Amino acid sequence: MASQDTKTIGAVETTLDILTALGKFEPVGLSELATHLDIPTSTVFIHLNTLVERDYVVKESGRYRRSFRFLELGGSVRHRLDVGRLLRNKVEELSRETGEIAGAGIEENGHRVILYRSSGEKAAGDEIPIGNHTEMHWTSLGKVILANLPAERRDEIVDRHGLPKGTDETLTSRDELEAALERIREQGYAIDDEEHLRGVRGVAVPIFDEEQEVMVSLGITGPRDRFTSNYMANLLQKLQYTKNEIEVRNQYYEYSTIDG
Repeated sequence: MASQDTKTIGAVETTLDILTALGKFEPVGLSELATHLDIPTSTVFIHLNTLVERDYVVKESGRYRRSFRFLELGGSVRHRLDVGRLLRNKVEELSRETGEIAGAGIEENGHRVILYRSSGEKAAGDEIPIGNHTEMHWTSLGKVILANLPAERRDEIVDRHGLPKGTDETLTSRDELEAALERIREQGYAIDDEEHLRGVRGVAVPIFDEEQEVMVSLGITGPRDRFTSNYMANLLQKLQYTKNEIEVRNQYYEYSTIDG
């Protein structure tokens, strides 16, 4: 039952105390563990038995130790950190190579959120901060994610937030948006043609996980006059190369974890 003062659950705290003790004394017997924790043997047994049944603890010759299930859990956390670090490094690398503004975005609560952003030497007057939220249909980063979300999730986002106008170029018709998202899925990238900010264009690609679900988007933005069709085609090649590198390294980690 949750404590009214600390808002914690006693049974969960006991389980965590047992796991912490296992980390210090494993392999360890039931009585020894109960004595160390000053908890009734029967209580410790129930918690240990539950952990054994769920494959988080192994019982061998009457002694207990944590299972390698924790290695799997820790690996997933490390994986998330490694992918985030790789993504941040690639955003910075793209901004250095192109001189433009490079960024990575994610969908949260139906908005596009900037995860990482880096400005190159040619970038002019960009003040959009990390963590910035905008409508999904306003930017290339947002549209390329929106296009690759499950249809039900896309409908939820549009139903909840509508299609407000950012500029005169913003797609505000549901039919026009659906047609645009279909093109994005077919071509594998999205373009922002002054749909968020006047005078600013952008191009972005989706990055998929091992289940082929869109994780984040990666894009480059800059001034309309410099971002001609040919120039954006060159930027797109760099984005696609970087996208492939991130996806391959992400999948390699998954397979090496399974095989290793």
